[in-house]
Amino acid sequence: MDTVSAESQTVCCDSNAIELHLLGPANAGMMTPFDAELGSEAEEVAITDAVAQEQMLAEWSISPAWPGEFPSSTWEFDIQYEVKNAGGAQINASVEVMIGGETHTGTTDASNSFLPAGSSVLSISIPVDSGSISGSSSITVTLKAQTVVFSVPSGDAGLFFRWGTADDDSSINANIPLVDLTIEEPVVEGLDTHISLVIASPWGTSVGAYANSLEMRINNAALNGDPIQTRSGEYVRLTWTWTAATGGEQNITIEASIQIQSGTPTMSGTAEFTIYPQDDGSGGGGVFYPDEEPLRSDGGGSPLAVQITMDVYEEKDKMVIDRVTTLSIDGEIAYWMRWGFDNIGNEDPALSQPLRIFRAGAVDDDLRRNRVVDEVEINEFEHQMVNLAMTYMNDGMAIELEELLGNDVTDLIELSFEIDLHKEYKVTPHPLTLTIKTKEIAEKDSVNTLLRHFLIPQATPIWSSFDLMIQIDTDLMSSLTGAELRTDDDSFESSLKHRRGLSGESIEISQRGIDPSTTFSLTALPSTNILNAPLSLNLLTLILLGSGFWFALTITKDKRRNALWIELVLVPFVLITLWYSYPPFTVGAIACSTVIMWIITAFASPKRRKVPGENLPTFPMIDCPACSTVNPVTTDTRPFRMPCGGCGRVLKIVD
Repeated sequence: MDTVSAESQTVCCDSNAIELHLLGPANAGMMTPFDAELGSEAEEVAITDAVAQEQMLAEWSISPAWPGEFPSSTWEFDIQYEVKNAGGAQINASVEVMIGGETHTGTTDASNSFLPAGSSVLSISIPVDSGSISGSSSITVTLKAQTVVFSVPSGDAGLFFRWGTADDDSSINANIPLVDLTIEEPVVEGLDTHISLVIASPWGTSVGAYANSLEMRINNAALNGDPIQTRSGEYVRLTWTWTAATGGEQNITIEASIQIQSGTPTMSGTAEFTIYPQDDGSGGGGVFYPDEEPLRSDGGGSPLAVQITMDVYEEKDKMVIDRVTTLSIDGEIAYWMRWGFDNIGNEDPALSQPLRIFRAGAVDDDLRRNRVVDEVEINEFEHQMVNLAMTYMNDGMAIELEELLGNDVTDLIELSFEIDLHKEYKVTPHPLTLTIKTKEIAEKDSVNTLLRHFLIPQATPIWSSFDLMIQIDTDLMSSLTGAELRTDDDSFESSLKHRRGLSGESIEISQRGIDPSTTFSLTALPSTNILNAPLSLNLLTLILLGSGFWFALTITKDKRRNALWIELVLVPFVLITLWYSYPPFTVGAIACSTVIMWIITAFASPKRRKVPGENLPTFPMIDCPACSTVNPVTTDTRPFRMPCGGCGRVLKIVD
């Protein structure tokens, strides 16, 4: 690698106007410029009694603040409030802004001292004189109330201040130093030039993740593609790769720009460097390979797709579950994993514990850090993961392995891991797939937890969201009775589909874009009981219905069956309870109720009326030779004489 003819340069930034959102509890709150960090539950401080002396309500801070100069300006403090069970509240409040050792105060006046009933915003202006902030100073905002008097209160009147969510977004508009952008010395490899930007601010890696815009340009041409992110002390380093058209000495102008929030000014700066790219025959287009361990998150997190298939069957009088769990991984965490594969056996103490625990095994020095994930490195990773998976996934990937697998690792009969790099073996930002295969014994006739929320909350989220697809199938004589998905997300809970067929049961769950903080659990009762097993339950139900209807037909042999035929529409309802995997007791109760209804209807059905001529015997007929009248022969006696019904002549029947 070739260096360049200039050192790293800090190119930005001065003090700038910003809206800082209030977060955190009242006694230890903080401020952030990123609305993406707003939570789902609001923080609250309540005043339920009249206040006659000064009382601190809440405090928020940036500690330490970013050093630099700031101008004279008026800061605007806005906080959401609600007055309940009173006609309003008269308040004398103040907001103190402490910057370093200097305190600036704003108070309510006649225009905002009365808060009417209902919800609104209390706004207080704070004049702030110009000054400077040192690297060890902090900025603290304190809300105080000197007096509060309720107007026409009831017994439970109250004044509530809220902040921390999108619906209750309280903030302060300030003008302070926010960030420094430092362009590091470019590193040249052949025709490729790796250009790094260090973003330093009180909010660490969140700036790179949540800034409204962040751009690097070389000679006025924007650098595209996602940068490689590594840590630079407490801050984040983003590295882009630029490919020169030709070799030789070149002067380049690099511009870095950032806009923290929409509607605020874009801050930028430039630096000039002299580089010496060389055409080594590779053609360029490579990817930066950092010496330091890459970051697992850009502050916003990576997407994750989880697909789980389970086969449930009976083997030697035991319920067995074969499970295949497939994790499709992309983003920063996928690059971190690839970089880790290529560093198996690296004993650098600066590496995180999840990477440092892997032994070299069959990976020699020539293969380590060669920028390619070799087959032997994959084999070593898959082999060692059987014993190291708990640390690697829990601490490195923020995935609680035992919750994902639904069982303690030590209780599994089989456990194996497979890595699919999707035919891309370079250490480069590219998705990969981790497949986990397990076999376990399920406890019969007791509720088992098959899956539970498995993402571990992180201060800097590793996962932005995840998709979950589950497919569970049982054999003829195995059941997962009463399968239930419990979650705080209604749409997620309704995605469960439990079906019972002649060949077994199936459970399907499909949900996309699940928030990592969503809690859930999938439970079921594994059983091979004859009343639970799909085949036997289906047969017993059909036999019950068939025998019940046959008995009803027997009862109505001489009765009308119109009502009985109509009641056959109950059969589909029973079959629906089977198909939708209702509990066996429910299926049996509905089937028995149907049979009882048939029997009651059979007994209550009226007898059929006889139609004239119905059921009359039939006799042979003969024609009279004289008048041709047809006469019935009503006896089997021979010879037999009978008069003709037409002319009266005696007819003799001899045969």
